[in-house]
Amino acid sequence: MAGRSWSIRARLTAWFGAVLALILVGLGLAVYFAMDHALIRRIDAALAFEYEETAEKVRGGGLIGGDLAALPEAFRATYQIRIDGPDGRPRLRSPALAGVPLPAPPGDRPHVATIRPPGLGPQRLVAGRVAAPGGPWVLRIATALDAHSRELAELRATLWTILPAGLLLAIVAGYGLAGRALAPVDRMIEAARRISARNLHERIRVANPGDEIGRLAATLNAMLDRLDRTFAAMRRFTADAAHELRTPIATVRTEAEVALLSSRSAEALAEVLASVVDEADRLGRLADRLLRLSREDAGLAAADLRPTRLDEVVAAAAGHARAAADRAGVDLRLDALPPATLAADPGRLREVFDNLLDNAIKYNRPGGSIRVGAEAGDGLAVVAVADTGLGIPAEALALVFDRFYRVDPSRSRHTGGFGLGLSIAQAAVEHLGGRIELQSELGQGSIFRVVLPILAENPSGPARRPPAD
Repeated sequence: MAGRSWSIRARLTAWFGAVLALILVGLGLAVYFAMDHALIRRIDAALAFEYEETAEKVRGGGLIGGDLAALPEAFRATYQIRIDGPDGRPRLRSPALAGVPLPAPPGDRPHVATIRPPGLGPQRLVAGRVAAPGGPWVLRIATALDAHSRELAELRATLWTILPAGLLLAIVAGYGLAGRALAPVDRMIEAARRISARNLHERIRVANPGDEIGRLAATLNAMLDRLDRTFAAMRRFTADAAHELRTPIATVRTEAEVALLSSRSAEALAEVLASVVDEADRLGRLADRLLRLSREDAGLAAADLRPTRLDEVVAAAAGHARAAADRAGVDLRLDALPPATLAADPGRLREVFDNLLDNAIKYNRPGGSIRVGAEAGDGLAVVAVADTGLGIPAEALALVFDRFYRVDPSRSRHTGGFGLGLSIAQAAVEHLGGRIELQSELGQGSIFRVVLPILAENPSGPARRPPAD
């Protein structure tokens, strides 16, 4: 189909076949030329031997008379000879070389070359000058390359038969091996197709954890684990959000229905409307916090980061919370804070400490206390909010930053909270590259420590240790 890309199996086989074809072609050419060279060397060695034997006879005065019968029959059956005298005229010549122009030796040493005289076909010729009576004689001995050509032709035929067949067999085998090697990928694809939001608990079987495909399967399983936890958190978040929305909506509806069905005085209707306004305000605050958390999750929360004095933000939050602490009968103390500057959004940073102080007041006891202290050094600032309140059970320490989580759900209506304050505070602190640490003991109170990076040019000042209890 046009536009359809090849599968990995097909691409692997194609690449394997192309590389193997190049290797086989190169190997075939190497064998061919090596064979050609070996045959030529063998012919040249035989020519050199016959040349030396014949040259000895010429030096002794033999063969000058022009009698071919003086040469062995085996020589005459294989080789053609021509001897020219000092005057350049032929003195001894095989009939096949009659009228055939032959090259003169280029120097005093014997020279071997391949010639192609008309009517004879390719010949291997050795030519040289021989010192004999009467002057230098020119000796030439040639032999036909027919046998050499036949052997090369047989080799070519063999290569043309074996190499394509071997290449085809290797491609078929490679295609099968690639399919076998990639079979786990097909199983992974089928498993991934079966997995959906309803069965995220299923996992891909890891056949061999040590190879690349096994590591890919393990990575996909780890991703499915994260997705499973995320979907579980989303389902829990949706259920909790629906639960939180149901109560104020039901209250508004009930108040409105009662007001419509009964005759009430203006004062009673005003109370109903005030209650409706309170619940609408509660719904608005919940929607605002949910929207903020969703934007945090999506990475769309805009932040106006600029140099901000952490000590001033903490002091402002403590001053704002003091009235609520007084109404609750809680003693709020603010220790001297070292000056510390960090890059932050002042509004979001203020909200972090507003939430921490609000929780410290709500979950404290009458006559209890809250102490806020800080220290700065080594590029970090630590702000501690310690209370003498109810404390948190050990099993709940890892859950208090979860959305809608409350250690004591029965207090939600009394305190007016949604269980989102700590989630929002943690998201804001992590956005600044910091963290929130929690230390608590049931019945003894809690300490929340906010650890934030400060700017390098932070002014120095006396550091105060945060409260330890």
